Amino acid sequence: MKNSYRLAPFTLIAIVSLLTFSLVGISDAQAQSYAQGVASVQMKRKCKDDMPRKREDYDVALSSAKVNSIRSWTAQKSTAFAELYQNSEQEIIGQIDTYLLNPVIMSKCDKKTFTISVRSVVNESALGQLMARNKPQNSVRSRMTAVFVARKQMSVKSYDAKVTKISESQEFSEAEQSADVSGSGMAASGYSSTRTVNTTGGSTERKSDKIAWDVFQADGLDAAVNETFSSFGFRVIDSSQVAGRFPGFDVNQFREEFGVGEDLTPETKNAAFNAIAGKIPLLVIATVDVLGSRLDTRGSGAIRVTVSVKAQVYQDDGLFYETVASVAPTQENALGESETAAETDALIKAAKLASMEIVNQLNAQGIQ
Repeated sequence: MKNSYRLAPFTLIAIVSLLTFSLVGISDAQAQSYAQGVASVQMKRKCKDDMPRKREDYDVALSSAKVNSIRSWTAQKSTAFAELYQNSEQEIIGQIDTYLLNPVIMSKCDKKTFTISVRSVVNESALGQLMARNKPQNSVRSRMTAVFVARKQMSVKSYDAKVTKISESQEFSEAEQSADVSGSGMAASGYSSTRTVNTTGGSTERKSDKIAWDVFQADGLDAAVNETFSSFGFRVIDSSQVAGRFPGFDVNQFREEFGVGEDLTPETKNAAFNAIAGKIPLLVIATVDVLGSRLDTRGSGAIRVTVSVKAQVYQDDGLFYETVASVAPTQENALGESETAAETDALIKAAKLASMEIVNQLNAQGIQ
């Protein structure tokens, strides 16, 4: 009789996975994050029917593969996320099936070595909630306001290279004369020569492209960001309310300056800091840029849009607003039946990614 815990054949697993992928749809499948891991066990006896003879060996290998998969997945995350994971790892491993869903399992048995691989969907929502509970606890979380500016390239001005050429010419002359006087007479001789040296060189200087941005109001962007921050306990104040109550916090000026540059002027930043100092300790400023769109190369007929997000988080320390978290430019993609649908989805995904990374960094530092 064959073992009751025999794995399904690879072909059947592949078919089931393909059907599942088709049913959930392109956007949902893209939104999922997967963890993969491999583990091997050495057995005292050879395999039978490509399976360990003892159920215990199979269970040990599968458990190790799952642990390896979640650790490998975490290793690709930020330092802040990894630190939060370490605080919760034992609890995660103890309930690993809560955090790794729909595992696809494959195995191979070679004499006394049994190897198993597993690929699972990561339950990021459950992980985030667990790590939020296990974060360093200080006090009630702070007020926060966030300004996420959506942009799309309107025009790009490129500059020709500035070439500077230097040419230098030097001329050297030499002359020599000699005379020989003897008892029978006198003889004189002489020669002259001219040597010309030409030196050329120079430099090339290229000015950076000047990009003009179309700043626009992205549907659902603020709601997605505020949802993330508020779900982790921050008391989020809508930026429009802040701008209405505190002169100097000029969101329209933010948008105007981000329309022509990559950062706010010191004057605009300081005016915003002064306006909310002592009232709102945390300020998030971010840009979410639409980089372009194209047809999906897999032949689905869908439109793929790529966006890039970057962010800075400032905290009032009583004297200055210091930078306490940042998100380097990070790209996200989304597919949609139309360019508008794909663009909206990509913007929201990028904003959620950045806001989640900000939460992780603040949690890792114990910032409330």
